[in-house]
Amino acid sequence: MMSSPTTHLRKVAFAALLMLFALPVQAQERQAIITELTGTVELSRSGSSNFGSAEWGTPLFSGDRIRTASGSQAVLLFSDNNLMTVTGGNTYTVGGQAGGGRAVSSAVISSDTDLTLHRAGQGEIEVLGGLRNSGERQPVTLIGPVRTRVMASGPVFSWVSQDEYELYRVTLRTTGGDVWSIETTETEVAYPADAPALTPGETYFWKVEAEDMLDVVESELASFRIMDTETEASLKTGLAELDGLTPASERGASFQFLLGNLYASHGAYDQAIAAFETIAASYPGAVSVHRILASLYSETGNTAKALKALEKAGAASNDDQ
Repeated sequence: MMSSPTTHLRKVAFAALLMLFALPVQAQERQAIITELTGTVELSRSGSSNFGSAEWGTPLFSGDRIRTASGSQAVLLFSDNNLMTVTGGNTYTVGGQAGGGRAVSSAVISSDTDLTLHRAGQGEIEVLGGLRNSGERQPVTLIGPVRTRVMASGPVFSWVSQDEYELYRVTLRTTGGDVWSIETTETEVAYPADAPALTPGETYFWKVEAEDMLDVVESELASFRIMDTETEASLKTGLAELDGLTPASERGASFQFLLGNLYASHGAYDQAIAAFETIAASYPGAVSVHRILASLYSETGNTAKALKALEKAGAASNDDQ
């Protein structure tokens, strides 16, 4: 029996994602990655005298050289969680230790800086909601939260619809029944403070019904999990440190990378996606960021976006050749 096109695409995407995060033999020798570039930044691999354009997310090894033009800079994140800036008009050779940088504790980022993004485990019950249809378009598509973790203070529900409707009804439930419902004319609504408290560690399901005078349609069912108390406390600690690490006026791609890793390591995939989408907007030709997004989209059940991200990664890779 032949598989359907959708099934085939999912198999291709899954196989590709496995390949993306299979580290090469040389991976254990990586000393840094490039997390931000401004202006003209070039890279020369160890043993070579040739320089070529550097790319966001490029892994660096001992002996590699980073060269910045006047008025340019590059930010490197080392395996010891040290952030270092190579200022304009300089050439830096990657060695065993980075000096003069900013230390980032393990509260913000794990010790693994190979862009593999540690996953926070999710329970099997999440499988019941959030597997989005990658075939025909749905009348109402849920944006978030979908197959992600959120803080106990409550989620912000958002969605899009193909047509305009007079009213939307959002319903939140658990396996035990409905918890909360609201009617709105907007396509985004925050869980109110006076609604029933959400239980840490609990999985919730939600959907949206859209109606006008002639029709009523509804979205697919999606799920999310409230962080347990320990996970939420850990995330808040990391966010507080990250907030103090970088002034608001200097929060570029390096900040977004740390933010995205922090959210992803705590299972907050929706927010991790937002951080890496910001990086992708600044570096559309960076292969690594599209690969990361493909993995995160896959985590949230968005097969269509995962495939598009893989296509962008492939196109960017071909442009570099």
